[in-house]
Amino acid sequence: MALEVEGKLTQLLERRSGVSANGTNWTSQDFLIEIPGQYPQTVVFNVYGDRIQLDQYQIGENVKVSFDLRGREYQGKWYNTLNAWKMERVGAAAAQPAAGQPTTQPAGQPAGPVEQPADSPQGDDLPF
Repeated sequence: MALEVEGKLTQLLERRSGVSANGTNWTSQDFLIEIPGQYPQTVVFNVYGDRIQLDQYQIGENVKVSFDLRGREYQGKWYNTLNAWKMERVGAAAAQPAAGQPTTQPAGQPAGPVEQPADSPQGDDLPF
């Protein structure tokens, strides 16, 4: 199941590497995204291998991360990992129109996000 989330890149953690039991070299790196909202959340993602070149991104950039959930058991406890496999810039840096492309919103299109009414299921004020 592939999921996506948008947020601000806040931190790149140290890259780890090693050799697996069968002799294959591996690398892994974690990074943090702050997801905006009434109660902003900072979430850690993991990149295994070289699927995403994290050194091409700057701290503070708005990005969209595509990821899978991975759960595993270790010594009777269960752990979840958000396994990122794609990341792209969003916002002003990514939305530069090509030459000759219109920069205005087409007629009949909303200019921004549509707010949900307070009585809708998404409009509750619970922090979780």
